[in-house]
Amino acid sequence: MVDSQGNLKIDDLKFAIEEAQKRNIKVIVALGAKTPYFPEYHWPRNISSLVKFGERITIDYPIADVILTIDRKVVSELSAYDNIAYWQVENEPLVGNVNKWKIDPSLVAAEVEIVRDTDPQKRPIILNHAATGFYDKSWKELLPILRPGDVFAVNAFFKTKGTDLISAKLFGREIHILWPDHLAWPVHSWLFFSPNYQAIKETIETNGNKLWILEMQAEPYIKKLEEANDPILSFTPKDIIAADNFLKSYQIESIGLWGAHFWQYQQKKGNSAWVDTVKSVVNN
Repeated sequence: MVDSQGNLKIDDLKFAIEEAQKRNIKVIVALGAKTPYFPEYHWPRNISSLVKFGERITIDYPIADVILTIDRKVVSELSAYDNIAYWQVENEPLVGNVNKWKIDPSLVAAEVEIVRDTDPQKRPIILNHAATGFYDKSWKELLPILRPGDVFAVNAFFKTKGTDLISAKLFGREIHILWPDHLAWPVHSWLFFSPNYQAIKETIETNGNKLWILEMQAEPYIKKLEEANDPILSFTPKDIIAADNFLKSYQIESIGLWGAHFWQYQQKKGNSAWVDTVKSVVNN
């Protein structure tokens, strides 16, 4: 996070890295313009006001230099921590957020070079993309940026809710119909429309990289607190086990679980099923 003067506000991040280091835990630091957690672009208003709805941020975009400067500052500040194992540059850069902003591969490539140049330990890079339908080949634009030993990750969500039910352009205007609250999309159950993990894995390994799952869905895709209290959830603890078994069948080396805040919330309410399930999956 940066303030309006471009000063880094990463004391909380440093604290988390230091606490992990005390426990011999390796960490991944995500940096760039688009990082995990809603609304994904955590910018001060003076920067976000310069980006229009639906725009693609290229290396020539007016704020590109600001992004690159912040990347360099972040790596310079954190590179002394030996327990940082990887730098994740951008999060799903080719996928639009609620403002439909996307990060062009030209800017991602420049960011990666900044990170490589600034980190004296030359730690490997992670790039990632949402594992959408078989028809989506856009992620291949990121592969030339990677070097052998780097990681390409996809995010696997099995029962999700989109931002828009319908998104279209009509007479030069963007038309968006919001996704209904109780409608979940069974992403990996649609024959011919689901991601082909085997083909993705083979392509990435041919490029000299490993395929990871950076985010495996392990919560009911909660967007607001009221949804966390819904008595009927589209995703249950049993779904975590099923999703884990599905991904392990592809012999994927590293699978990250998305949903820790929801598990903790449920545990505080007296429901330990989520935490207990995650423990069983991790321990096995």
